[in-house]
Amino acid sequence: MSDERDGKAIHRRGTTPAALEDVNLLQEILQRLPPQPSSLPRAAQVSKLWEGLATDPAFLLRFRTRHQKAPVLGVFEKFGQDLVFTPTLDAPDRISPDRFSLNLGFDRHDSWDVLCCRHGRVLVINRTEAELLVYAPVSGELRSVPVPPDFTDDSYLYPQASGAVVCAAAEEGHVHGACHESPFKVVLVITDYGDLSQAAARVYSSETNMWGDTLSAGQRCRKMISRMPCTLVGNALYWWLLDSTDVMLEFDLEGQNLAVIKRPLLEGIHSGRVRIVRAEDGGVGLAVLSYPTFRLWGRKVSSSGVATWALQKTVNMHKIVGLPSWEKTGKEVIVGYSDDVHAIFISLECNVGTHVFMVNLDTMQSKDIDADLLENSYHPFTNFYPAGV
Repeated sequence: MSDERDGKAIHRRGTTPAALEDVNLLQEILQRLPPQPSSLPRAAQVSKLWEGLATDPAFLLRFRTRHQKAPVLGVFEKFGQDLVFTPTLDAPDRISPDRFSLNLGFDRHDSWDVLCCRHGRVLVINRTEAELLVYAPVSGELRSVPVPPDFTDDSYLYPQASGAVVCAAAEEGHVHGACHESPFKVVLVITDYGDLSQAAARVYSSETNMWGDTLSAGQRCRKMISRMPCTLVGNALYWWLLDSTDVMLEFDLEGQNLAVIKRPLLEGIHSGRVRIVRAEDGGVGLAVLSYPTFRLWGRKVSSSGVATWALQKTVNMHKIVGLPSWEKTGKEVIVGYSDDVHAIFISLECNVGTHVFMVNLDTMQSKDIDADLLENSYHPFTNFYPAGV
């Protein structure tokens, strides 16, 4: 485009209609949209060409690969017979609670628990029926996985059992965030198992529909596993043990090895103020909240196999969540952690009510979650979910 001024042509740069029909250019433009639920659906409304690109499976794969990390859409909680989804995004990206919430129809409130939410799936345990349920909110698929008999007592799942669900996609470069169509694995762990009272684990594969052999930690472990969700760090899962001063469970997914490992002594710190997280160097770590102080510990293993823990970071959480200096807090609890996006959820009782903040541990930026959350154990749900596409 140009116009004439003093006899000279002045050229203006702009996006021509022809450029907007260039498929390669359009793909580059669309890939740079933020991975929020409304981004691609709104782009798809421009034209039939844009709609075709925004819904093309090959493009969606490249879109996920470019962004790597899916956004936190909300959290799942247990409430009566319902698995309740509470959205955490603002409009227009806010997902309706009814879209992912599910009535499970269990007879008793205390007969079931949410164990974890990871890689696009939620793992629920029904102890009275010795059954695990794997729920994929995006597709709506609900799959029942019977618990192996050696982890039950007269068809009732042992109370010291816990578990995790992980994506089992094996293709190179797989990006988690839309895994509801990929195969998955369930890891079931238990303590005080057998005559030797050891920790034990079994792994279920959705591809074979079978449980693997029982794996033992090789040492006595009678501690109860905490009801807080486990954490995935690298290729290992970690569980917090109750009534324990210095140990936790580790399951190596690749090596299929279960171990009881040492952790730091945290005297005077309630377990509700501690979460197993990814440390700054990528290894396993601990987030410890002693409000307003927040500490991050990390574990390192030497070349000779000796493991040590070290304090990596200390910050003032009051400043990070953006509360005024005069604001007083009461009960402070870590209520959730997403290993998908490396963010913790902190509940603070303030003068004006309870606030829940999501804090990204990479950037130390926080967001006040404007939502009515029900209890004190939240399971963050991350997904590349293009609403309406």
